[in-house]
Amino acid sequence: MSQINFREFFLKEVLDFLWGQWSALGVAGGARSKHEWAIDLEALLLFSLEMGRYEPRFFDEILDWLVVNGKWIDIQRLRGIMKQKDERTQRLMSAVACFLSREAGTYQRKWKTLALLHRAKTSTQDEMLFKTKEGKPYPKPVTESNIFKEYGFLRESFTVRKTSKPVPVMAGNTIRFLLRAMFGIGSRSECILYLLVYGAGHPSEVAKAIGLSVRGTQDALIELAESGLVLTRIKGKRKIEYWLPEKRWWEFLCGMEYEDAKKPLWVDWISLYAALTDVWNVLADIQKTGSDYMRSSKLRQAMEGISIGFLASGLDLPPAPYINITAEKYEKEFQNFITRVLGAKSGTSR
Repeated sequence: MSQINFREFFLKEVLDFLWGQWSALGVAGGARSKHEWAIDLEALLLFSLEMGRYEPRFFDEILDWLVVNGKWIDIQRLRGIMKQKDERTQRLMSAVACFLSREAGTYQRKWKTLALLHRAKTSTQDEMLFKTKEGKPYPKPVTESNIFKEYGFLRESFTVRKTSKPVPVMAGNTIRFLLRAMFGIGSRSECILYLLVYGAGHPSEVAKAIGLSVRGTQDALIELAESGLVLTRIKGKRKIEYWLPEKRWWEFLCGMEYEDAKKPLWVDWISLYAALTDVWNVLADIQKTGSDYMRSSKLRQAMEGISIGFLASGLDLPPAPYINITAEKYEKEFQNFITRVLGAKSGTSR
């Protein structure tokens, strides 16, 4: 498979995967994901907006979903993940927030602060929001969207159809929504989800996994422990570990015997999507590189950082390509590795 064909293959596989994730949440169109992963809404949103620039229909279906279901978004957590993104992605998310602040009915207020964070600077040149699968910009629109133009993006004016369905709240891959409905949007529901999957954890471990501050996570765990349904114990050098009785919790959430409950799998989506973004960026970077040696060199350098993200994701992955593979073979091994990543399963079900 040539480098150009692999780039197209990678984009198609990623978009198909994202369609499945959003279809499971109620987006119209696309085959629903059958994976048992607990969907991470905030991480999914940011990565989808980045990749959705190559499929306008997908991008606009996400906006439609947000108008209907935006109440489920954890703005504080979203802002924390945004800090790890580049300036362009931050502007794009703020443009979407501005759109929602005018379209999302009773939930307009929650988006206004985010909309003000990353407006385009006077020195920012407008760019086409949408691109073809080959990476070429779409033609300039006849009627521009004033909202997106404020953030440096050109696209046609549009209206959403509000065809998205409400999120199916259940103790499966949408368990985050079930917990947010019960405990509210914020650190409490995120902490409970982590403890449900892992059984126990120290505040710093939990905070890193859920993408929130250690202080905020610790405060939430202390408050949860006051209920008597989340417990504490000393583990290793007198560190306090929080845990919960899994059987009791899962039977309550699932409404069935613990042995029959099918627990969702944990994936560190923040790390995984960051790694996939890095893959996409390096594929775009080497697109015009004609030398096998130079392509191989750039891929090797990129893999050193990218592989860390894949390992942190918790997926059951094959080893990354060795650096001593010849230039001719390394590109092929890199393609094989990424292909297997896109079809991997979580290795962190507990």
